[in-house]
Amino acid sequence: MVVWRFCDGKLGHERQTAGLLKHLARLGPLDSFDIDARRIRASAFTFLKPATPVVSGLRTPDLLLGAGRACQWPLLAARRAHGGRAVYCMKPGLPTRWFDWCLIPSHDGAVRSSRVEPTVGVLNDIALATGASAERSLILVGGPSRHFHWDEDLVLQQLGSLVFGRRQETLVISDSRRTPASTFAKLRSFARPGVEVVSHQTTSEAWLARTLDQVTQVWVTADSVSMMFEVLTAGRALGVLAVRARRDDRISRVAPDLIRQGYATAFEAWVAGKVLEAPTTPLAEAMRCAELLVARWFAAH
Repeated sequence: MVVWRFCDGKLGHERQTAGLLKHLARLGPLDSFDIDARRIRASAFTFLKPATPVVSGLRTPDLLLGAGRACQWPLLAARRAHGGRAVYCMKPGLPTRWFDWCLIPSHDGAVRSSRVEPTVGVLNDIALATGASAERSLILVGGPSRHFHWDEDLVLQQLGSLVFGRRQETLVISDSRRTPASTFAKLRSFARPGVEVVSHQTTSEAWLARTLDQVTQVWVTADSVSMMFEVLTAGRALGVLAVRARRDDRISRVAPDLIRQGYATAFEAWVAGKVLEAPTTPLAEAMRCAELLVARWFAAH
């Protein structure tokens, strides 16, 4: 199988297609090529003219992958000029019928059809964790967004309970790109023997996957949707730290839905004595979608 993967330079988008690509490679021989979508001029007007090659010197694609708005028109233009199946790994801003297949998170309102496959959360490239340390936990802190207010005191209060209420376990606390500088400054005050505070600015892309392999439970602030699904894909127990929602919408409902479905434990429930438990069946959505894709289009080749 020859795969062209369109990239927009955004890590979150590229990890979605990387996860799918990784599992496709496990299912059979595969040649993949990364294409920078930002260098391809394509829009609705592109389709008013005769098809012109998008790139040259690459083998004709069987499959074209993309995630992120910047990849939509280049993906469609490449299919028109070079052939292959166009698969978009999130909810597109264009009609889904324009793509061969769209892998859309259920929380984005996806309804299964011949061109849409709902996924449990966002696809990612996290592997199922195999290591474990029963006495090591990870805390991942997000930040404000258009879906959530950032009540710094509320977040720090909960973190204080985790830090000072611990027994023998060690903790690793990390911020993210959205974490305000004032919050991280206060996170650093939790550093002490047995508690490590790590800045995202000092970690590599592989840090999260490596750390998930070394812990058994992870706390994530409710605003960090992708992080929650990455933890569940790793097969780790997930605890959710409360963050105040700006409104009731598809994103603010993700954490409550995971808690209701038994995938995660709310901080309040933990305070009341509930123990964090790993999911009975870890999420493996990238693998599931890769298998569906091969069964649907490529099994006969």
